[in-house]
Amino acid sequence: MSNRYVTHDTMLLERTYPASPARVFAAWSDAKAKTVWFLGSEPDEFTPSDYELDFRVGGREFTRGGPEGGDVYTYDARYDDIVADSRIVYSYFMLRNDVRISSSVTSIEFVPDGNQTKLVLTEHGIYLDGEDKPEFRTAGIGGQLDALGRWLAQS
Repeated sequence: MSNRYVTHDTMLLERTYPASPARVFAAWSDAKAKTVWFLGSEPDEFTPSDYELDFRVGGREFTRGGPEGGDVYTYDARYDDIVADSRIVYSYFMLRNDVRISSSVTSIEFVPDGNQTKLVLTEHGIYLDGEDKPEFRTAGIGGQLDALGRWLAQS
């Protein structure tokens, strides 16, 4: 008897930021900016030991880290499509220690809305063997998008 199974989920998260699409897009494409908001709003909870960003079609984004003394998480993404100031499409997998916990395809749309930008994130997630759950991912990415809003307000 195998305990192997797959859970599928599609999440849709939207945020509106008081910034132009070009500025919000730049927060995703610039490694220095992205490390501030993407790697966690609570630095004591997640410390990256490795981070790289090669922001181009076919490029890679990679991070590995976790709470001190706790599990190590790996995020390994490949960029499939990039249209400046308009959209980003990427696929990624995640590991907890050496266990693959999920694989996902994500699109980010940057929609002008007056003097603001409506960001629309759609993610199709495949969660493996109960090692990760859609609600965990929704909370995690939601927290990142909130941290992006704080970063945009402060910079």
